[in-house]
Amino acid sequence: MAFRFEEKIKLNLKKKFLFKEWLNSQKSYKIYPDREVYSIYFDNNSFQTYLESVEGIVPRKKFRLRTYNFKNLISNKFNIEIKESLSFGRKKNSKKIEKIENLLLHGIFFKNYGICYPKIIVKYLREYYVLSNNRLTLDSNIAFKKFDFYNKSNISFKSFNSIVAEIKSDSINNINEVNKDLPFEKTRFSKYCFGIESFFNL
Repeated sequence: MAFRFEEKIKLNLKKKFLFKEWLNSQKSYKIYPDREVYSIYFDNNSFQTYLESVEGIVPRKKFRLRTYNFKNLISNKFNIEIKESLSFGRKKNSKKIEKIENLLLHGIFFKNYGICYPKIIVKYLREYYVLSNNRLTLDSNIAFKKFDFYNKSNISFKSFNSIVAEIKSDSINNINEVNKDLPFEKTRFSKYCFGIESFFNL
């Protein structure tokens, strides 16, 4: 499980064209077809992972189930992912999981966090690029929904009127090279935290 470094850029939708123009000027290119990312995020009832993220505490973790091009909970194959932020980088552990119904109904235990339950769903369209010696993803059509296994609350997805780019690399030096001429403002941003704030009074 290798460490990686990340920079995030959050832009108004009107700047998507400008951002893509810049990507072209940097001779970036797509490496995978676009696909919809669909994530179910977990937290304990104290919203510990949310609070740690907002406060910038390290080390900290986030827990999610992730799939792609979602159709339903039965036919889709999910991975369970643990993202850990450390003072010197980030790492992600991922493994396939066959049946998720029990986790969605009863939660899952994580060390130092206790039982965590599904809180929100985040989905978006992701584009995949290579930029110099870095990976870059561009997320649009971002939307959030409060998790409800039985859909009793009939809550619809809330749209997010921005795009988010992430520059990712195994080398901090490669990230720094891109930062030298980056014409867009970097930001500290979490889709999970924004989604939580959209549905919970925290």
